[in-house]
Amino acid sequence: NWAWKNGADVISCSWWCYQNELLEEAIDNAVTKGREGKGCVFVKSAGNTGGPISYPGDYSQDVLAIANMTINGALSTSSGHGDNLLVTAPGTNILSTIPNNQIAKKSGTSMACPHVAGLAALILERNPSLTAKKVREIIAKNTKKVGTRPYNINKTYGTWNEYYGYGLIDAYKAVINTPRN
Repeated sequence: NWAWKNGADVISCSWWCYQNELLEEAIDNAVTKGREGKGCVFVKSAGNTGGPISYPGDYSQDVLAIANMTINGALSTSSGHGDNLLVTAPGTNILSTIPNNQIAKKSGTSMACPHVAGLAALILERNPSLTAKKVREIIAKNTKKVGTRPYNINKTYGTWNEYYGYGLIDAYKAVINTPRN
């Protein structure tokens, strides 16, 4: 609640918790009331379960759940997947800051999630008047189909599968296809 009430455009979350009504209310408020009613873009790591997306990534379609793709284009075996998966992003051997003013290569959906949050910010930089739903649509419709699993399910933004969502994010394509303000 603090984030959307204090002007956040994008909320990036790389944690999990047990199902919680207060958290769901905060997410609902962020995606409906944030950005003066246009909604905050709520991006969540899919979790490192190797199975179903961890909560709250599976809470609602307004939560953009993100999978972890390895450098060779495969889904990480530890990446969460399932019905609410939106897209995949690089998440293996990503340079990250760590305690004591150090850096290290880290892996997981927590490394993939910020790529999508950054893409959402680029889209909103190009056109701040877009709703959170429109940002989600632009991200989903401007992906690259990767991996060996077929995209054989038709969903709102095109063909989809439970392991890669709509595919690998393509920041250049998404930003170019964002209508200008």
